[in-house]
Amino acid sequence: MKMKNIAVIGFGKSGQAAYKALKSLNHNVYVFDDETIEDDSVENLFTGGKKEAFYNFKFDEVVVSPGVPKFHSFIRYALEKDIPIISELELGYRFAKCPIIAVTGTNGKTTTVALIEKIMKNAKKKVIACGNYGLPISQAAIVSENLDYLIVEASSFQLEFINKFKPFISSILNIGSDHIKWHGTKKEYKKAKLRIFKNQDAFDYFIKNEEDSYVYDGNAHLLEFSKQNPQKDCFINKNKVVVNYKSKIIIQNTKLFGAGNAENIAVSVLVSKICGIDDKIITEVVENMENLENRIEFVGELDGIKFYNDSKSTNIDSVVNALNSFEGNNIVLILGGKHKGESFSKIVKLLEEKTRAVVVYGEDKHQIMKELDKMLPIPLPALDVRGSLVGAFEVAAKGDIVLFSPGGSSCKPFKNYQERGQAFKEEFKKYKEYYEKTPNI
Repeated sequence: MKMKNIAVIGFGKSGQAAYKALKSLNHNVYVFDDETIEDDSVENLFTGGKKEAFYNFKFDEVVVSPGVPKFHSFIRYALEKDIPIISELELGYRFAKCPIIAVTGTNGKTTTVALIEKIMKNAKKKVIACGNYGLPISQAAIVSENLDYLIVEASSFQLEFINKFKPFISSILNIGSDHIKWHGTKKEYKKAKLRIFKNQDAFDYFIKNEEDSYVYDGNAHLLEFSKQNPQKDCFINKNKVVVNYKSKIIIQNTKLFGAGNAENIAVSVLVSKICGIDDKIITEVVENMENLENRIEFVGELDGIKFYNDSKSTNIDSVVNALNSFEGNNIVLILGGKHKGESFSKIVKLLEEKTRAVVVYGEDKHQIMKELDKMLPIPLPALDVRGSLVGAFEVAAKGDIVLFSPGGSSCKPFKNYQERGQAFKEEFKKYKEYYEKTPNI
C-alpha cells in the first residue's frame, strides 16, 4: 500500500481512533485541533496556536471528526484544493471485516443501536456497537474480523463525508430539524441523512419510516414501518408495535418510556428479524429494555412532584416527543442551552396545551424567550441548571411533572449533554436533601 500524507482534523475520541488506524497502515498522519492539546505520543500534532501549520503541508486526504463544523476553514480549503475529504465513519468502513448495521435519524439513534446490540448479544451474536455510541467505528472495525456485525450509530456529520460506506442494513428513524447551523439549511441536513443508503445494492436492506416525506430512490430491499398503515412491515398503534415481516410479533409491554420509542422498537425488531434472530429472544429483550440515561430518565420525587431528566433532548423535535410522552397538561418544562437555528415559536401552541409553565436557562435564553413571547403564561428566565430546577419546583404543584428537556446543545460549563444531565441529577439530589432538612421552606 502506498504511504500517504493524511490530515486528521479534530482530536477527540474519533480523531484519536482515526490516528491509530492510519498509523497502523504506516501513513504519515498529521493531527490538527482548534483546542490546545498536549500528547507526546502523537507525532505531528498541531493544536491551538500551532494548528495553522495545516496550510504548510500537502495532503493526499483529510479525515474529519464528527464535531468539526462543516464550514471550518480547513474543510473549505481542502474543498478548494480538491483534496479528498472523508469522515471517520468512512475511514472505519475501510477497515471493517464484517457486515454493518447503520442507524441514523434526528432522534432515537442511540436507543435503537443499544436495543439492537442487546438483542444480538442475547442471541449469542458477536457484535460491537460503535460510531456515535460506544467505540469510534475505526477503533471497532480494526477488531471486526471475528464479529457477526458492527452496529453503527451514524450522525449527519459523519454521513456528510462518506464515499463508499455501504451498510448491509441501514435505517433512517425520522428526519426532523437539527444541526441547521452545521449544515447550513434543513435541505442540506436531510441530504446528508439520505446518503446512508446511496451505496447499498439489492443484497442489502433499508428500513424507512413511511411517514417521512422523502422519496426512497435506493437499490436495497425496502422495509417500512408506519403509524397509519397496518399492512406495512411494521405497524405502530400508539404504544403497540405489530411486526408483520416474516412471522408476526406483537409488542405492547415494554419498560421503554417515551413517545419516540415505538419507532426505535420497530426498527430494532425489523433489523433483528432480517438477521434471523428468534422471535422469543427479540420479544424478551424488548419487553425488558429500559430507558437509557438522559432520555426521559426518572430522577426522583419531591413533595409530590416528579422530576425527569431528558438532557439528550438537543432539538425541538425531541422536546415535542418528551412532552407527548406524558398525559395531561401538568408539566413544568425546562428549556435552554445553545440555540440550533430552528425557532421555538413553532411549538407555542403545544407548550400552552401541555405545560403549566416553562423555565428557560442558558446562554441563548434571551433568544428562546423572544421566540416564545406570544406564549401564555410568559416563560420564566433562570441563570443556570440549578436556578431552573428551583424555579420549576417553585411553580409546580403536587402531582405535576418537572421535565428537563432543553431542546438545544449543551452550553458552558458543560461539554456535552451527558455532563448537563448529570448536573441536573446532582442538583436535584442536593436540593431534595436541603428541602427535606429545612422546615417550612
